Amino acid sequence: MNIGGVFKVFKNTFQGLSTYMKKMEVISENIANAEKLPDDKGQVYHRKVVVFQGAKDRRIGFVDELKLRLRTTNRKHISSPNFLGQSLKGRDKSGIQVKEVQGEKLVYDPLNPKADENGFVRMPNVDIIDEMVDMISTMRSYEANVTVMDSAKEMAKRILRL
Repeated sequence: MNIGGVFKVFKNTFQGLSTYMKKMEVISENIANAEKLPDDKGQVYHRKVVVFQGAKDRRIGFVDELKLRLRTTNRKHISSPNFLGQSLKGRDKSGIQVKEVQGEKLVYDPLNPKADENGFVRMPNVDIIDEMVDMISTMRSYEANVTVMDSAKEMAKRILRL
């Protein structure tokens, strides 16, 4: 068996762990800002989504790419398949992009000081249930990467014993 192959598994698994950790940070930020009122300038928090670049070439983002296609099967839910094409917030060398999904929801709360003349308050477009589902999915993917790392570690130990 080639020892280099085992260490390559460590490298790929570590990239997966860091990718899903970044996704978990973005989901946590969305949940933390789900009920945030507009600021003094009237700006509302916009939901952020992690997008994996090159998902067809790399297995790490395949499930998320599939999920995006499933979400866009009904045109009434999302206006276009490329709904993530708004403002780019950040990109790192691993091919991860964090993008904002533009939009907001109106909540009727006439007693709120931020309400307009009709009694509606502009709120972030964050759905807690969607975020929790994404969080569970991300946690499972992270756990799968940890399992692969543990298996590779055991294989490396056995190789070194030979």
